[in-house]
Amino acid sequence: MPPHTPESTSHFDLAALRSDMSESRAAVRVVLETFAPWLTDTRQQLRAAIESAEAEPLGRVAHRLRGALAQLRAAPAVALVKKLEAHCKANPEACLSRDHALLAELDAELDALAAEVAAQLEALRQ
Repeated sequence: MPPHTPESTSHFDLAALRSDMSESRAAVRVVLETFAPWLTDTRQQLRAAIESAEAEPLGRVAHRLRGALAQLRAAPAVALVKKLEAHCKANPEACLSRDHALLAELDAELDALAAEVAAQLEALRQ
């Protein structure tokens, strides 16, 4: 699969990230190299929070996730995490079940985002 071009990027806004980094290819690469393992770790924390069946830890992880996704300009994932945060705030005593549709949708979006970040990193390393 060829790397995504800025025009075809759908899971994060590479052009905006480049602009934020003063068009520095090296800076964008560092951001993505830092983000990729962070996302993996944060997704593990998200799963653990879901398993805990407590809304408060889930809300904390979602809040951290939203901040990083917003900096990456990952609008589709940010929208889903905002819904997750809103649920946690509105239902502090009721955590979402593992099979909740919102969690499945977020997981799929984060998979797609991780793949897109990996493709962009590959292109930046060449």
